[in-house]
Amino acid sequence: MSRPVSRWIAALAVLLGLAAVITAQLGPNRNRIENDLTRRATAALSAAGQTGTQVTFTGRDGVIVTSEADADRARRVVEAVTGVRAVTARVVPAAVPPPVTATGAPANMVVLAEVVRATVDLMVLREQLSVVPPLRFEFGGAGLTTDSRAALRKAAALLADHPGARIRIGGHTDARGSKATNLQLSRERAEAVRAALRDLGVAADRMTAVGYGEARPAAPNDTAGHRAANRRVELSVI
Repeated sequence: MSRPVSRWIAALAVLLGLAAVITAQLGPNRNRIENDLTRRATAALSAAGQTGTQVTFTGRDGVIVTSEADADRARRVVEAVTGVRAVTARVVPAAVPPPVTATGAPANMVVLAEVVRATVDLMVLREQLSVVPPLRFEFGGAGLTTDSRAALRKAAALLADHPGARIRIGGHTDARGSKATNLQLSRERAEAVRAALRDLGVAADRMTAVGYGEARPAAPNDTAGHRAANRRVELSVI
């Protein structure tokens, strides 16, 4: 094996090791959730005939690795699994004889290193966003609470550190009011956060805003505290 290729293999091993370390640092409860989602998503893919698709989870966010022909169907299968929040597809290019770069490293190794690096970057951002305080709202309105405005500035700073990442902004409400009203309010909350992040320097084309109404509560709507927890916006890396 030539020395340039050996150096690329060593660098790739370091990147893969970094991904393993980050994954190992996630808490026991998160590991339990990830293992459960991986098991059920794998079973769903197998039942759908997608046996060549691999799926992994960071928290409730899934990544599928599959061919271009199977990507859309596999994504829909995994998105339908209960508990899954978001699914990102990574397409494996069709096998071709590997050309060699000017450095002597096979081009497919360079591409693989870039994919691993990008995946690690997204994993880091997901973990960082998971510890940002929740983005909460007062009842019936689309204005962030004072504490949540500070949290939003923190989220904007994290997104600035990861300029290649895109996010989904999901708006939610508690169960008071009609479903139609709550759906509209959740969309307004998501758009309000998108506009605020844009004002803080996050490019508009990096963000997608969507409202879920009262359909995805974070807690039962049985106490004032629980209802306050449900009046929220969640940021998901996609």
